[in-house]
Amino acid sequence: MLKSHFNIAKQHDIELEELPEDAPEEVPGEAPEETEDELEENAQITFSSERRLNRSEVSVRLSLLGKTAEGDGYTYLKASCTGMNLTNISAIKSFQHLQFVDVSNNSLDLESLQEVTELPFLILIHADKNLLNSAALKKMKYMQVMIMNNNSITSVHDVYQPELCTLEVGYNKIKKIQFDYKMPNIKCLDFRYNLVQDISDFDFPNLDSLYLAGNKITTLVGIERLVNLRILHVRNNPIKLLYGFHPGLKKLQYLNLRNCRVASLRQVKKLRVLPALETLILKGCPYMGGTGEEDQDAAGEEEDTELRVEILAALPRLKRLNKGVFTPEERAEAKELLKQWIEEGENDEEELVEEQEEETSN
Repeated sequence: MLKSHFNIAKQHDIELEELPEDAPEEVPGEAPEETEDELEENAQITFSSERRLNRSEVSVRLSLLGKTAEGDGYTYLKASCTGMNLTNISAIKSFQHLQFVDVSNNSLDLESLQEVTELPFLILIHADKNLLNSAALKKMKYMQVMIMNNNSITSVHDVYQPELCTLEVGYNKIKKIQFDYKMPNIKCLDFRYNLVQDISDFDFPNLDSLYLAGNKITTLVGIERLVNLRILHVRNNPIKLLYGFHPGLKKLQYLNLRNCRVASLRQVKKLRVLPALETLILKGCPYMGGTGEEDQDAAGEEEDTELRVEILAALPRLKRLNKGVFTPEERAEAKELLKQWIEEGENDEEELVEEQEEETSN
């Protein structure tokens, strides 16, 4: 629910025959005959003119039958007008009961997308792959989910929807995650593959899921304020030192550090403070023999069984490392290794020197 990509009620969609995407708009009456010069001129205008959505095209793209907001009847709640080269969707306003609208893969800018804000009961807008340079839609009473991946958005500071719980703006050009006005209901933020460098001033106390893969983050300091965080996905960031984790992160269950630059067991041990951590992804990190970079050739690479046992000894509450659930045999070996560490007295002096050298180099 919290992560988008949930493709609202896809299994319940009623399949209706759609018009061809290149079907002409319906225009009443017959057009007068045109001269050759007029035809050429009109062809040029048509080439550069907007592509308007018309009501008949919306009608055949409706699905998800449900009750009206007033509860006094039934209507279609979802419209999917995708891949139509649209530049104008004003016709959508005729369908006032819509709650879910998908206009992905069109040519809409922010001004043309604002038409959806006149739908009084809209809950979700999906507008991937358009021409958006901002996500600042006008305030809507019920808007909860905004999905705007693969656009040209540079900032989210002016985004404000009082009921917003999910914002997904991956594959844009955003450098800073900051909002001018607080949105207390935010539960999921997805900023994958942007240009984010710093999260030190994060202040989202109710956040459940945070997706930051493929950015330029070097430290997780600031994460300690996200006391309700359950999922943290920071794959493919240049993170070496695991500062920022705190016992107050009592709900953090899933941590993805794949292809980051974690290079020592000492860093892994910093995760001991997380009482609920069950799944840890470290594949591709130098500590596990990776390079800290995206490497498709290493996708099927077998993991070092000794390292798996070592990590489990450091984090006994873990249930899964990378794609593999820990076996009873691994748990037995980890228990013996932990006992050995205790008997010998854990000495991380060598790793501490390595860490200090890394801090100096940074």
